[in-house]
Amino acid sequence: MKNRRGMEYNAGMANLTRSSAHRRSRGIGYRRRRPVWLIGLLIALLALGVIWTAVRAISGSGDGLGTVQDQVQQGTAGSASGGGAASGGAGGTGGVGGAGGTGGPEGSGDAEGDAFLTAEQVRALLEAEDAAPLDENGCPVTEGQREDRDETPLLGGAELTMLTNQSTGQMMSFLLKTSGGSLIVIDGGRWEDGDHLFEQIREQGGHVSAWLLSHTHTDHVGALLKLLQSQAEGTDMGITVDRFYYNFAPLEWYMVHETGDLGTAGSILSQLDALPQEQKQTVERGDVITVDDVTVTVMNDRYEPDADTVGERDGNDASIAYRMEVNGLSILFLGDLQTIGGDLLLEQAGAEALKSDIVQMAHHGQHGVSEEVYQAIDPDICLWPTPDWLWANEDGSYETTQTQEWMKALEVKRHYCIKDGDQVIR
Repeated sequence: MKNRRGMEYNAGMANLTRSSAHRRSRGIGYRRRRPVWLIGLLIALLALGVIWTAVRAISGSGDGLGTVQDQVQQGTAGSASGGGAASGGAGGTGGVGGAGGTGGPEGSGDAEGDAFLTAEQVRALLEAEDAAPLDENGCPVTEGQREDRDETPLLGGAELTMLTNQSTGQMMSFLLKTSGGSLIVIDGGRWEDGDHLFEQIREQGGHVSAWLLSHTHTDHVGALLKLLQSQAEGTDMGITVDRFYYNFAPLEWYMVHETGDLGTAGSILSQLDALPQEQKQTVERGDVITVDDVTVTVMNDRYEPDADTVGERDGNDASIAYRMEVNGLSILFLGDLQTIGGDLLLEQAGAEALKSDIVQMAHHGQHGVSEEVYQAIDPDICLWPTPDWLWANEDGSYETTQTQEWMKALEVKRHYCIKDGDQVIR
């Protein structure tokens, strides 16, 4: 625009020079005619200025006509003192405001001026996306494989990390950092995965507000067992935990229903029993745990078949399911629930309560809950605690491919998988 105005001005000056020379050749006095040209030039410049001002006003009005990404770029969060309004204009429906901003909820921006999407805007963003593309084998392309993945923050300043396996085995380990800086751990993985988890915790200050446990299997509680045993032996691990949340059966139950991992069950029960009572809580269906602005709801009762009913892996079906609300988005953690436990979850919670934006794939994405349970959840984002060999179903003996087909039918938009390393959702 500036260059264009400059070009027009130069062209005008050239015409003015030629016209002046012409008038002099005809004996017309130049001095007497000059004010007319100057007035015309000033009027033209003034008109251009008015047009430019109007264009800038329209582009910054936050009138909600742009895409969700445009709205994030236009909205500027207020300062930490809560004094800023959305830069998209007072009351602009398209802008996202900071503390006190009219374009978004209080606290939706941080002290550095970042703007975050509301839950409604996140859902609109995901709704506008196509289902995840497929690779040459018909498998969903995971976010770790995509060069065009959308990095727009979804969790309002919180950060969820799904940690990758440090051995070849399957495992499950999640670390959530709330927008207020508190830490929540879900399970933790195997003994071999412990050091990687501990490093992540220490980098975030070393203090865990809530440690949630799904069930007693080694690939879920091994890392915690390493932490508790090391601390019991007097080793300073640089980690403190406010409270552990779980619902485990007595050891006698595992002696009947989970003999394949009985040693781990006995060890973790012993370590938890040794903790002060105020540091542990047995959870029940309907319990709500609150950490900063994150709420966690316990969704089911522990599966308790009698001694005459012994399933394939009753310990998996005894998993506790947790549903988190983060920035208005729901994240459902299913642990290792299989068909029996999943059907009980659906019966106890109901389909409507299970609906979630994000789901952790049950039993590492294979031989887990039924398709009916996933249909009730109807997620936009899937979290796969699934190593590469299991994702690819290398020996053909797993049900990962079937679960992938179910997710394709649900038109899931994004898949995060530990085969691609640590996966972070902000």
